[in-house]
Amino acid sequence: MKPVTTSAIMLACAMLAGGAAQAQEAPGPLQPCTARVVYSEQLPYAPIDTWLVKVTLEITPRHGAPYVTTLQDRMPWQGPPPRRGQVFRLWCDPAHPSYLQLASGAKSVF
Repeated sequence: MKPVTTSAIMLACAMLAGGAAQAQEAPGPLQPCTARVVYSEQLPYAPIDTWLVKVTLEITPRHGAPYVTTLQDRMPWQGPPPRRGQVFRLWCDPAHPSYLQLASGAKSVF
């Protein structure tokens, strides 16, 4: 997968998760998780120079049952929107399904 595509996906998910995360209480300890794009669509009426993206993710915690969450937000037009089947790493809290944080490049955590 190209680094630009991966970066665009991570940026989109961070933006999508940002609004939902601010509205919730403080999460518990975050766990390393993987996210797989189940469904993604571009919606109409996005502001100029942005995509309005709705994405459904299957989040799989390291030692837990997978769950599905749907996020929607804008992302810069320079990056391609998330595509079905793409997988990336992030931090999650199964007690708060919409609270997601992107993992840094450190691979030793997983």
